[in-house]
Amino acid sequence: MARDIEPIRKYFRDCRDAVSFNDLRVAAVSYFETTHVVMSSYMHYPPVGARDFDGQIRVAEFGYPEAWGKTYLNERLYLSDPLARRAMNFTRPYFWSEVSRLPDLTPSEQQYISIVSQQKLGEGIGVPVFGPYGRNGYVALGFGMTERPPGDEVLELQAASQMGHLAYCRLLLRNLPPEINLSAREKEILRWVARGRTNTQIAEVLHLSRNTVETYIRRCFEKLDVNDRVSAALRGMALGMVD
Repeated sequence: MARDIEPIRKYFRDCRDAVSFNDLRVAAVSYFETTHVVMSSYMHYPPVGARDFDGQIRVAEFGYPEAWGKTYLNERLYLSDPLARRAMNFTRPYFWSEVSRLPDLTPSEQQYISIVSQQKLGEGIGVPVFGPYGRNGYVALGFGMTERPPGDEVLELQAASQMGHLAYCRLLLRNLPPEINLSAREKEILRWVARGRTNTQIAEVLHLSRNTVETYIRRCFEKLDVNDRVSAALRGMALGMVD
């Protein structure tokens, strides 16, 4: 029997209309109740150079056994979770039961697999999600001890995960400090900086004096709140100013 598509349509509308992170959480929980999902976690990776990058991974979850949820977060097990660590290399959802067959597992990843197997969480999938300016993430959806859902539902869950992530990014970017405004010339010079060109080379390409280029670069540093060329390039890429 074909799945009713109205629940995911409603979820998509709720993601579009959400004005807070709690709206997204409520929408996700409501939608998952129409699927085989009984537990879920979401991780967002702020890109290096972004205004909110601090080396931490944002994690939200619901439905997991309370003790496991606290352990996963407090002991930062997501740093050794093979799917979470490798999600950005995947182009499809991975079933949890496939994890042990991933190549080149590190000792910490193997230990993580051993710890999780003792929790008896059952089957689930890990879904990579992708967003603007390198704001990617990872969604884990657990089905408990029931059998795997049909393939069409897995595809639907992948689409729902991606939609939820994009909605999260929209709200997050809205709530971050005001955008940094670089002039067209500053962006142009920043792009050359990101390509590894020296001040002299940039001056020759743009037919400017070296002193003029240095002045523009100092302005970029000030606006981006950085002190070196590498940090400027990374922040420019994270903000979508460098392609």
